Amino acid sequence: MRVMLSVILLLLVLLSNTTSAQQQYTEATCLLLQQQIDRFAAQPESRYYRQAQRDFNQHCQNPIAAPAKPLVLSNVPPKTIAPSPVASSTTEPVVLAATPENTAAVPFKLDMGAMMFSLFQPYIPYIVIFLLALILFRLVFWLLFANQAQFLGAMAERQLHRVLLKRLPEGYQHYRNLVLQTAQGDLTEIDHLVLSRFGIFVVEVKNYRGWIFGSEQQDYWTVQHFRRKHRFQSPLRQNHKHTEAVKFALGLTLQESTQVHSVVAFSERAELKTVLPPNVCFIQQVPDFIQQLTQPCFSDDQLRQFTAKLNLTASAQSAMRKAHKQQITGPQR
Repeated sequence: MRVMLSVILLLLVLLSNTTSAQQQYTEATCLLLQQQIDRFAAQPESRYYRQAQRDFNQHCQNPIAAPAKPLVLSNVPPKTIAPSPVASSTTEPVVLAATPENTAAVPFKLDMGAMMFSLFQPYIPYIVIFLLALILFRLVFWLLFANQAQFLGAMAERQLHRVLLKRLPEGYQHYRNLVLQTAQGDLTEIDHLVLSRFGIFVVEVKNYRGWIFGSEQQDYWTVQHFRRKHRFQSPLRQNHKHTEAVKFALGLTLQESTQVHSVVAFSERAELKTVLPPNVCFIQQVPDFIQQLTQPCFSDDQLRQFTAKLNLTASAQSAMRKAHKQQITGPQR
């Protein structure tokens, strides 16, 4: 993560440097562009003509003049004139100026690297933007879709949260993503928990796409999407552990425990292909299933006690969530 962010910052600095102003080409580069324009003047629709004309208009309005440097002929040794007898002893030797008579031909060397850089310089901002967009895309993909099942599950849980807030009347208390300790000492996470005078409802949410095959007695169910099949643990068996954790956390008696109801909610991306019990339904049907129980079984005082215990547990959710993650993935080294 740190390496990727460093690369992004480096690309941003490079992009700011290259786009701060329109770079002007040297006189030599502008001369080459003018020659290319003249060469393809008879073909104004040519890609070479349009590119040369665009580069010339953008970068040759004020071309950079070649630096004024004295001519140094490395392949011609300097000639000196012996000092005159009447000259002072401090007179310095006179160096003859280079003339066609006393110099040899100096080969002209074309700096291809500088020329290629000048030609590709206008495209540097676009290359930097492309690389930056590619890195950002990979970063976003890594953050959101590294665990696709977890991402889809969170989407379905948020959908059920909105449905419950909208359709459940007052008197129903709603908790979500609640980590509780079981009687065995380990931790488990509950997707949704609803408290009411008519019962306690523990909801497990699934966001599978395709046909769902299973039964109340099976330990594993099957999801099929076209030709792809895979098995997953029965959500009824999975939610049984959650209901037991709720009973333990609230300190329910054996009689009170019968009022804890397990609910499995699938998103609309799934299609149930086998006969399943009524507590296996779709997200939009969960409020109806909860409100079909109209016989009070808990007093207001009991609900206040349950709420106090859950609020106390909720205050320690940060540490418990971290411990639950370590329980799943193993301790960090």
